[in-house]
Amino acid sequence: MVSNRTEWDDASKAATYVQWIACDKRIRETSRVTGVPHATVSYWAKQWEKDGPPEHLDGEIRKNAYEFVDHANKVRKQAMEKLEELIPDAEVKQLSAIATVVGIMDDKIRLAQGLATKRTETVHTLPTREEMKELMSGFADSLVSAAEDRASEVVEIEASSVVVNK
Repeated sequence: MVSNRTEWDDASKAATYVQWIACDKRIRETSRVTGVPHATVSYWAKQWEKDGPPEHLDGEIRKNAYEFVDHANKVRKQAMEKLEELIPDAEVKQLSAIATVVGIMDDKIRLAQGLATKRTETVHTLPTREEMKELMSGFADSLVSAAEDRASEVVEIEASSVVVNK
């Protein structure tokens, strides 16, 4: 019986892993770019999500990542040169398309290098003067109430200790 099953070597798995990372973990795109069947990439991706890539692939992954980043840098550089060349006479559509290529390549390079491609910004604001007054008023009220409770406990304890000592 002849099997249609393909055996993938470590170099192919490592290259697929690097592409999967560079494709922002999109299985369909990784499959299209690498030529590895969708089901195979999906199977590997589940393993990689769960356990990370196998340790024995570390060297191949580093080599593939380096080669990918080197190639992507060259493509980005060519796109930048073309963009610069076209700027004086180009239509907005042409410039936009090339700028998109530059941005995509930049993202893929950053992903392959393990760097962030998105930035999340958290903004903290201080309360307004009125909110601070309200907060402080509530805080002061709770302090006064706690002090009064404590004072009444102290009086009760002292009174009970006077009764016990008699």
